[in-house]
Amino acid sequence: MKKLLLMAVFGISFNLNSHSQVKKFQNMLGAWEIVGEPNSGGGFEIIDSSTIVLKYNGEEKKLLEFKIDFSKSPFWFDFSTKDTASVVNIKSIIEFVNDDMLKWQIFMDEERQNHFSSTKGELFYLKRARSKSNATYYSGNKQ
Repeated sequence: MKKLLLMAVFGISFNLNSHSQVKKFQNMLGAWEIVGEPNSGGGFEIIDSSTIVLKYNGEEKKLLEFKIDFSKSPFWFDFSTKDTASVVNIKSIIEFVNDDMLKWQIFMDEERQNHFSSTKGELFYLKRARSKSNATYYSGNKQ
């Protein structure tokens, strides 16, 4: 009986956790622009579960790989992209400030922090430029 009860509790908590993660990913779909940096043109666009495009200094680069871990707080967002002749792996943390604003800290050549820090990494705020429903989809010809 105890075993059955334990399995039921585990199943319910697993189901709630996975539903929560899907909802959080769905909330991130669309284009996000860095605020507070004039003319940076920076940000990213999450098109679907397999396509994220990083935008910075007028360039667009499709991420080669990415992982967003919603079990962490703030979320861990790790990704890799091609830079001229090599692949760059980047660790970052990200959290929702509200439905249309994200706080994002990138750690390029240093260890990721478990919290936002004023002394490590680069800190950005991003606003939602458009949602998935009215986003222009990545054409794949810039990389």
